Amino acid sequence: MADFKDLTDALTDEVLSDMADSFFGARVDVDDAIELFHEVSEKLHVKLYQVFRACALLEKICLGPSGFNDFWVSAGMSRNKFYHPAGIECADIIDSPPFAFTGRGEYIKWFGIGYDMLSASIEEYMHGSIKKDENGRKVRSVNRDDFFKMAEEINIQIEKVNRNVSASDVLKFTKSLDPESVRKESIAGCVGPQCKVIDDEMAFTVITIKDIDFPAFPDLPNRKDVATYISGYCSQVWARDKVRVKALIEELKTNANKELL
Repeated sequence: MADFKDLTDALTDEVLSDMADSFFGARVDVDDAIELFHEVSEKLHVKLYQVFRACALLEKICLGPSGFNDFWVSAGMSRNKFYHPAGIECADIIDSPPFAFTGRGEYIKWFGIGYDMLSASIEEYMHGSIKKDENGRKVRSVNRDDFFKMAEEINIQIEKVNRNVSASDVLKFTKSLDPESVRKESIAGCVGPQCKVIDDEMAFTVITIKDIDFPAFPDLPNRKDVATYISGYCSQVWARDKVRVKALIEELKTNANKELL
């Protein structure tokens, strides 16, 4: 009988150990996923800020919010799609455009640089790019598309753990193996209907995806495909406000030269 009891105790200990590994292992996996999610969120915030800065730069090249709005409206797009907080610092232009024979032509080239910078920053933020990691493997960089997919996958994982790996289930199973667990269950505050209390307290909270503040931006067409439109828009601005455009170009040149020093 002693041998049988020893065998029973050993099996009970093994089952409880497996349950503990399953319970805590599943929770650790969710904790790790949530921690990674927050790390990705911080990196994505950096990319979003770069989009905001590129928007501020193109707005400046358009001679202010009104011109920025006119450009998008005349292009058949809503200016609201390119919202950026007030006071955002403009992105830095690190190179000057090729020589142009006229002031109008030079303005068109500067506008093209600003447009390309906004397009590239949106692409990187929304979809990422293929890069090599520290092990030389090709991976896609952090991006909004994958971020929201990640949130959905974590929520599925959370709901599964909350539903299938509850603390009360572990305690109930412990009780079924050992009457002494009734005492343990009472100490834990999980008796009958009260089991829901401990489950609710230990349950993971799902990510509220609709509250995630990472706005979407539309992909911009390649500048070559809208070159005629950009040229026409810049020509109108040049004809209407040459003095301000000339002052803008000089400022852009000065700032670009500073970045090259």
